[in-house]
Amino acid sequence: MGLFSALSGKIYRFNSINIPIDNGMAERIKKLDESYERLVIIMAFGIAQQIIQEIFHPDHGVFKKSLDSLTKDSLEKIYYIILDSSLNQIIAVPVLNIDQEKLINEYAKVAQSTQDVKTADINIYKQAESGVMKAYENVCLLLNRKGEAQSAISFGTTYLNLYNSVVDKLGEMLYK
Repeated sequence: MGLFSALSGKIYRFNSINIPIDNGMAERIKKLDESYERLVIIMAFGIAQQIIQEIFHPDHGVFKKSLDSLTKDSLEKIYYIILDSSLNQIIAVPVLNIDQEKLINEYAKVAQSTQDVKTADINIYKQAESGVMKAYENVCLLLNRKGEAQSAISFGTTYLNLYNSVVDKLGEMLYK
């Protein structure tokens, strides 16, 4: 990260909001029983962590201009938007043979929600023409930002590259 971003306090401000959310989610994931579903949630959480780091990067992030207005509540909602979208995509991978009901039940514990609510949230991305672009749209709405074609492409590329990398690693682990 650039020196100006560090000196301006943008990095500190982002980290002061992000780290407690990140740690809270990680702690709730640790409490889940060791299972295949927990592994999938960890992978989706890893995708969310990396995407959030990229999109809010103070030097080149798609939403770097939203750092000043970012709150704990809005960032936490963005985590869940990305987690919902990621889990929707992971569930759709046929070779992974995921028990969707069990996965969503475990995820609801992490999200401090109910299985019905999380099922509905994930289904939003299943019904969308593109789950990634629906996630981008939802983040833009949450941040009161108008979506731009250039930032949508950057968001989508970042998201899909990270997602593909994680799913490839999951496949390697399962089918070695």
